[in-house]
Amino acid sequence: MKIAIIGAGPIGVEAAVAAQAVGHQVRVFERGQIADAIRQWGWVRMFSPFGMNSSPRGIARLRQSGAAVPEAADLLTGREYVSGYLDPLAKTLGDSVSTETSVLAIGREGQLKGENIGEPQRGTSPFRLLLREGARTDRERIETADVVLDCTGVFGQPNPLGTGGLPAVGEAAAEQRILRGLPDLELDWREEDDRARFLVVGGGYSAATMICELFRRQAGRAGGRILWAVRRAGALPCPLITDDSLPERDRLARKANALVADGEVELIAGATVAAIERTGGQLNVSLAIGEIQRVVAVHRLLGCCGFRPDQELARELQTQTCWATEGTYPLAAALLGATGGDCLKVPTPGAATLRHPEPGYFALGGKSYGRTPNFLIRTGLQQIDSLLAQLPPAA
Repeated sequence: MKIAIIGAGPIGVEAAVAAQAVGHQVRVFERGQIADAIRQWGWVRMFSPFGMNSSPRGIARLRQSGAAVPEAADLLTGREYVSGYLDPLAKTLGDSVSTETSVLAIGREGQLKGENIGEPQRGTSPFRLLLREGARTDRERIETADVVLDCTGVFGQPNPLGTGGLPAVGEAAAEQRILRGLPDLELDWREEDDRARFLVVGGGYSAATMICELFRRQAGRAGGRILWAVRRAGALPCPLITDDSLPERDRLARKANALVADGEVELIAGATVAAIERTGGQLNVSLAIGEIQRVVAVHRLLGCCGFRPDQELARELQTQTCWATEGTYPLAAALLGATGGDCLKVPTPGAATLRHPEPGYFALGGKSYGRTPNFLIRTGLQQIDSLLAQLPPAA
């Protein structure tokens, strides 16, 4: 079968290796470089050991090529994970991988979205992928495939800062002073940031990571201040997991919470961002805390509010996503009731939960979970094996 894989992150690369190993024709299309999203947070040390983020298949393939492989227990940074595993693994795929190649849209040969609904004949015509080659060109072409694996993840679509999932009033106008996700402050830090006031919005591990990094950079310097706004109204901004089996995750949460307890970071609990006003060299951020409105003046704003999938890519396909999470619908139903707490305890449902009404189209990896944040790379690797076992074998 001719399989098109969109996205060359860990799930896309591993899926290509797995499909190629059983004889399928594989093409991988990546709009940037290999593991582009991970490179953006490459400075961060991962919670999970390398053994959870790699497959025996991939390790064996790298060793056959003569490349060194990290130890299973190693806690790698994102950069180390890319340079020590994903990049060399992608190189073993040769010219099957096309970087700087964007997939603009996916459709069916000779069929519109609303035709042959639920009919087997819909799967008899190939997929058509509209590609744009090169980061600075308008050169486009069509690629066809029997199966499409959408491994584009969610990292490129951060959630807005405002309440109700909407951008806050003035958020778009203030975009130049807003950092999102897990930005590398080393690349963006200025001398005046040593004394700047930062506001971090979000109550997860990404927010805790940025709190600790901001404190490290400002420690011992007069004038700087870090504020942390979370929606929860509890005493701990970053919840702890009882008997956490990932010590690095537990260490991070405790460190961030301790910075609040020690008065190094000011916690603003039960708060949502109502409006942002850019005035000169700072931002006036209006926070709604119950019936109270508080305005804080800061120089930089960090949004760590999670991510959402880009559904535009498959707009012309017959897809079905959960109305709450925007994840693949059968998978979202299977995960219902297991979306909180420890991501290690979330079950990995089988290949049937990855199916869309569109035959041959599958979202794998973080995109299959939609807005649900507790996806693990290990889960994506299990998805790959489960899915390939259900596809017709290579001739």
